[in-house]
Amino acid sequence: MPMFTRRAFGAGLLAAPAITTLSAGATLAAAHATPKAAPAMFDAPLGAYRITALFDGMAGLAKGFFSGPDQGEIDAALAAGGITGDALPAPVTAFLLQSDDRTILIDAGMGAVDILGPGFGRTFDALAALGITTDDVDTIIVTHAHPDHIGGMIGGDGAIFANAEVIISEVEFGFWGDAGMMAQAPEEAQGLFQIAQTMYASYADRVRPVADGTEVAPGITMQLVPGHTPGHAALSIDGGDQQLMMIADTIHNSVLHLALPDTRFGFDVDSAQAAASRRALLDQISADKMLVAGSHLPFPGFGRVVTSGDAYAYVPASWM
Repeated sequence: MPMFTRRAFGAGLLAAPAITTLSAGATLAAAHATPKAAPAMFDAPLGAYRITALFDGMAGLAKGFFSGPDQGEIDAALAAGGITGDALPAPVTAFLLQSDDRTILIDAGMGAVDILGPGFGRTFDALAALGITTDDVDTIIVTHAHPDHIGGMIGGDGAIFANAEVIISEVEFGFWGDAGMMAQAPEEAQGLFQIAQTMYASYADRVRPVADGTEVAPGITMQLVPGHTPGHAALSIDGGDQQLMMIADTIHNSVLHLALPDTRFGFDVDSAQAAASRRALLDQISADKMLVAGSHLPFPGFGRVVTSGDAYAYVPASWM
């Protein structure tokens, strides 16, 4: 397990221009937020499954959360990608997989956890628009235990998904449930541990920690991509004639993290490890010409990664 330091954990969280306050007092509302906008969804066939992107909300990340290259390099990369200003758009997307007998949610969005401001929790509205109730979901695969991935699983009455088994990497499960690790964490990160532990308690014996490389559902294999969190995981999904890699938070900005893949991100537990994992996974995806889906890629978050010299580029996919 990593040791916490200001450099290794949350450097951006502690020092960057903040858009949010993370604290032990992070609000868990009794019900999810109800956005005024219509739910945003996009679905496509994927072998035995149908995959649907569910837009949960949009945050704006200050450039100060990204570091490593000098500011001139960062600004130039963003400008080349058409991004100007100090706020980088960061969509939060969950994914639904449906087969003849399974209803699987990959992450659950922010829900009503009051960290990134209003406008989140739209995953629920998207599910409702599809005719799916929270009781219909039989499995939730958690890529990692940050609030924008598990907040939608918990509410004032505990577990929102009454019948779902929760699958999470055993490394991730152990990290956020470790009282000693929580005690080492900066005060600004205490709320992250509390939210994860609330989710664990809410689902209790329905939480199933698994090892790296485990097939967690038919055709879906968990692959650890550590650094962003110790047990951060991608999911390889066998779609028959095409393979898809759900890369979760391997990329936080599709311009910056591909043009400058060693860029650090302020919410990484270990930014150096995250960068190494990013390069390794992007090499794999680009070499195998896999489709990708990502939690923070431009909605609906499907595309491909191609090499560009010593870096990469993101090409949104057409599913027509």
